[in-house]
Amino acid sequence: MKSGANINSNKFDDMTALMSAAAGTGRLEILKMLVAAGGDGTVNAVVNGLMKSGASLENLALGVLPLGTGNVFAFNLGIDREWKTACRIIRKGRTRRIDVGLASATREGRKKPLNRYFLLMAGVGYDAKVIEDTSLRLKYVLRDFAYVLKTLENVVRHQGTQITLTLDDEAIYANIAWLVMIGNAASYAWNIKVTPHARLDDGLLDVCLIPYENNLISIQQALQILTGQHIERGIAQYWQVESVRVESSPNVPVQLDGDEWASTPVELSILPAALNVLAPSES
Repeated sequence: MKSGANINSNKFDDMTALMSAAAGTGRLEILKMLVAAGGDGTVNAVVNGLMKSGASLENLALGVLPLGTGNVFAFNLGIDREWKTACRIIRKGRTRRIDVGLASATREGRKKPLNRYFLLMAGVGYDAKVIEDTSLRLKYVLRDFAYVLKTLENVVRHQGTQITLTLDDEAIYANIAWLVMIGNAASYAWNIKVTPHARLDDGLLDVCLIPYENNLISIQQALQILTGQHIERGIAQYWQVESVRVESSPNVPVQLDGDEWASTPVELSILPAALNVLAPSES
């Protein structure tokens, strides 16, 4: 495992321990607001800490001060990158109740499944491999362009995988695919919308599968995703569900909210109206 993954794992464990300790003393229960200052990884770690703490979150609202590279969650909430605007929303914004996704992966040798919450998306296959290949050093040097570089590298060499989806515990769909995106929010990054119909508060997960034929067609499909034409041109399979199980042969990596996490098989479900967040009054 890469050092970046270890750092990320420690961040999540530390945040969970911190929130659980606060819940144990009753301090978390009396908080009305908690502010996460950082990027999507920091926000995700805070949310995981809150959700795993066991505390009631009914009266607690999460504010976001976007200080990261992408700040995709803030973008989906309509929060500007300008920190003064974000502070104004924290002070005077409205409380909006949103859904939270839950990912669960079972591993050999583990008695309990590996669980993590997500706010934006779960990516299976191609985009998770891009994130896995993008080192912390490369992100530090190239910022957003680090992902662009690894995206271009992988799109010309990434092969398809046999994917099986079990939708809402009933319908089963199987195909060879190079990307499966499960979205709780519409925007993926840089206003790219792989799951354009996803909403943070609709109680559903949007599943988008891009089939694989060959690398040349994959490049064409990637361009259609970037220009938002993959749905209207019919290259994508698209569902809205409450839960989905993703299996593959062989196993492929899975990312959550832009952080590498685990590998298939994975089960994903939605927790409707699970979190209060502070959003712009006009959104």
